[in-house]
Amino acid sequence: MKRNTSTRKPSEPRAHHFVPQCWLAGFTETGEKEGKLWVSDLGRAKQWPTNPANAGHSRDFYRLSDPRLDPLVVENTFSKIETDIAPLLKAIDQELHKPTDDELEVLVWFIAIQWVRVPSFRPKVLMIEESVFRSQLFRDLQTPESWAAALKQAHIPADSPGAEYEAVREFVHSKHYTLKAENEWYVHQAFQAANRIAPLLMDRHWEISFSKSGNYIASDSPVALDGPQGGMIGFKNAEIVTYPVSRHALLYGTKVPVKPPLVSLKSIAHWNTFAMLTAEAQVYSHRPDFCWLDELGRYQTNWNSFAKEKFEKTFDNPDHRFDLTARTP
Repeated sequence: MKRNTSTRKPSEPRAHHFVPQCWLAGFTETGEKEGKLWVSDLGRAKQWPTNPANAGHSRDFYRLSDPRLDPLVVENTFSKIETDIAPLLKAIDQELHKPTDDELEVLVWFIAIQWVRVPSFRPKVLMIEESVFRSQLFRDLQTPESWAAALKQAHIPADSPGAEYEAVREFVHSKHYTLKAENEWYVHQAFQAANRIAPLLMDRHWEISFSKSGNYIASDSPVALDGPQGGMIGFKNAEIVTYPVSRHALLYGTKVPVKPPLVSLKSIAHWNTFAMLTAEAQVYSHRPDFCWLDELGRYQTNWNSFAKEKFEKTFDNPDHRFDLTARTP
């Protein structure tokens, strides 16, 4: 007997892309989702050919566990955003045109979303939350009276198991604990952060550089910030924010207006190196032998000789420092 499958639900997508397929397509040899894409894993020292569908994803990365919510609402929301932005990304890649003001506004929102949806965002936001949490606990545990007031404000009975002042104080000061969060919390933090970041990005002066040969690369942390050393760099104080639109176009926003420079293979290699240094683990390119600069500023095409540790050592020597604070490509 033939089984009736008309009411069977389609299988849920499990590979959630933290970098969009429509964006990765711009770094393939053809500019299409079906095109070949080279993945270079800098951490594992491995490289392989694939396509956008099989790169830049993590299993159930956005899946929600709250039974009151659609488990795929975030993945579906990002899919809608990607459908809307895809024609603009492709047009810039193919036509090599500078975005209009309206297009730039759309791109800036997309960049803000991209910053918060990658895996590297999660430990950053959790670290901030953990710092705030610990600071508040230390304040609450200054005296038995301040702890009693904190319990009262939280509507926790003073005689609750585990609420005893000395025991909690000893545990907190030992720092033998870490915070964990569910996907729901990360998603909430991500969209809140995107709403704060987008206006800061709009306040920047944006330019775009084009590589007719298509030699720009991308990474699994595509929104890169650079600025003064010795402190935290954020969207307010960063001297430059870069975002590769495709292998033919690099968008960058600066604090002050700058004159667009001439594009050369060495300038492209410079920003490819920046992408490698700011990547969490992987970079994406249309060819395996993409260009970059080593720690002494020498032009290279062998990705396997790259190591972040070499740059960290070079930074200690001002005579051989790789210039990452250049404001323009």
